[in-house]
Amino acid sequence: MSFPCTELLLFNYAKVNSIFHSMAPLKGKIHGQQNLFAKYMTVQESSLKASYAVSLVKKTLSEGEIVKQCAIEMAKAFGDEKMAKNFESVSLSRRTVTRRISDIQCQVQEKLKHEMKNCKYFSITLDESTDVTDVSQLLIFARMITENFDVQEELLKMVSLHDTTKGEDIFKVVDNVVNEHGGFTKLSAVVTDGAPAMQGTKSGFAGLLQNSGFNRPVLHCIIHQEALCAKILDFSHVMNVVTKVTNLIQGGNRALNHRKFTAFLDEVSAAYGDLLIHTDIRWMSCGKCLERFFVLRTKIQVFLEDNIKSDTSAYCSKLRDPEFLCDMAFLTDITAHMNNLNTQLQGWSQTVSDVYVHMNGFQRKLNLFHYGFSSDSVNLTHFPACEEMHKDAPECEMFFAKYRKENESLQEQFKIRFQDFHVTQPRIDLFTDPLNAALSEQPGEMQLELCELRAMRGGLNFGNCYLSPVFPSLEILDS
Repeated sequence: MSFPCTELLLFNYAKVNSIFHSMAPLKGKIHGQQNLFAKYMTVQESSLKASYAVSLVKKTLSEGEIVKQCAIEMAKAFGDEKMAKNFESVSLSRRTVTRRISDIQCQVQEKLKHEMKNCKYFSITLDESTDVTDVSQLLIFARMITENFDVQEELLKMVSLHDTTKGEDIFKVVDNVVNEHGGFTKLSAVVTDGAPAMQGTKSGFAGLLQNSGFNRPVLHCIIHQEALCAKILDFSHVMNVVTKVTNLIQGGNRALNHRKFTAFLDEVSAAYGDLLIHTDIRWMSCGKCLERFFVLRTKIQVFLEDNIKSDTSAYCSKLRDPEFLCDMAFLTDITAHMNNLNTQLQGWSQTVSDVYVHMNGFQRKLNLFHYGFSSDSVNLTHFPACEEMHKDAPECEMFFAKYRKENESLQEQFKIRFQDFHVTQPRIDLFTDPLNAALSEQPGEMQLELCELRAMRGGLNFGNCYLSPVFPSLEILDS
């Protein structure tokens, strides 16, 4: 007995099965093509990433092709022809690298605008100087702080000033740049290089900023002011001899003298193998140059007498003069202290309260140095070069009293300068010493909580406590 429905089902199943088997090769070809395209896209994506990575190396644009050729040769040397072909696909021509850098610049600018517009507050730093082509370059840096007290520092822009560099020119440029990033509304302070065009209260940048409705503190860079304070020390007679002797040994076309000098220092096992050259534009080079010169003073004198053909009697007599050597010793020690302060004032993420503490600490050191050079009893604990001179020649003690006057001049300079920071001292004290900060000078929303905080000082370990649950307005002090 036949069953038509069953036969029909078997026939349809056989037909479908035949179609399925005939489609299997086509399906395999499609998957193969898809894998080929996916593999090709992966290679292209990797090639693009490699091109951007090489563009970020900060080398000249023409070096991209050199890097590519080296990578190809290395892959071939290891017998990896497949990797060599992948390296060949990386585009690193001069024009390509230029486009990559332009793309990166656009992306960074957009991200910076977003950060500036979403930050809680920001401050800017302005520095104007002239490059080797006599074009004035204005650098605009920004430091942003978020609601979570995360700090970020970035270069906003470098603008070329091809005409005048008056206060109105600088303000116009800064105004345009800052408005591109959200305006001055969130600006908290400005730090400048101290030029009249920056600090002028009428036609300078500071005055124009205030006239535009933004009364913000405009501070002179504290590192620059510290370097200006150091210039009050008039020891040009020491630096002139040090500079001339150094140039006589290794300056200009005196290569033979320099080679003989380094060989001589190596032969006598000197503490240093060479002298350093001082340049005014590098503020800290003076201290380092003096330090080496003072340590090698006896070797230098011997070398001048035995190896230099020109007349060096004037220099040799200076290097034997106790008073001159004492002047050099004092200048060596005081510039070492100034260099140490300069180093403390530098660094990433330093706040105004941090640098103000370092500056106040150095002023206290100057008070200590003042009594160290007392005519009654000389204390050279913090002046190792002077102490060495005192041990070598006890008669030098008669010269040390005059350095008290030099120390007083330096103290006076530190009192005259930094006035812009002294004005903001009450606000700085809120972060450095909140238990003793002037209450009337603090923001109104913090005054009552500061009163309660001071009442608890007897049983409060301020450094380890967490303020925000009890004093929400003082949460900023925990950051």
